[in-house]
Amino acid sequence: MHGCCPRGRSGQALVEVALVFPLLLVLSLGLLQVALYAHARDVVLTAAQEGARLAAEDGRGVEDGYVRVDDIARAGLGTLVNPLETHGRMGAESVEFTIDTSLRPIIPLPIRDGLPIHVRSSASRERFRANGGAP
Repeated sequence: MHGCCPRGRSGQALVEVALVFPLLLVLSLGLLQVALYAHARDVVLTAAQEGARLAAEDGRGVEDGYVRVDDIARAGLGTLVNPLETHGRMGAESVEFTIDTSLRPIIPLPIRDGLPIHVRSSASRERFRANGGAP
């Protein structure tokens, strides 16, 4: 007997590594996919919040919010997600932005259009009031 391990043991270790490595790889990619999804959702939520906040400013409109949403999403995500479907609505007291998109998976998943992301944000409209709104 030469070396530290009999011949059968080194072969067994090779088989164990061959069985465990794919599982570790799939687990690592799954964790990376979860982290990417959380990042993408946070960026889309921030875009919706910033779009609503800008559109709610006195003298601004929904179109200004759309521009802000696109700028933030492009800067934070690039081509990581499918094109955004952004809907803005301005009411008398508030502005609401809703964004729908999906994240392109890095691992093959049985989801046809990617991982869905849906966010909604609203902001109270700002208006100038003479005397600070006092009667």
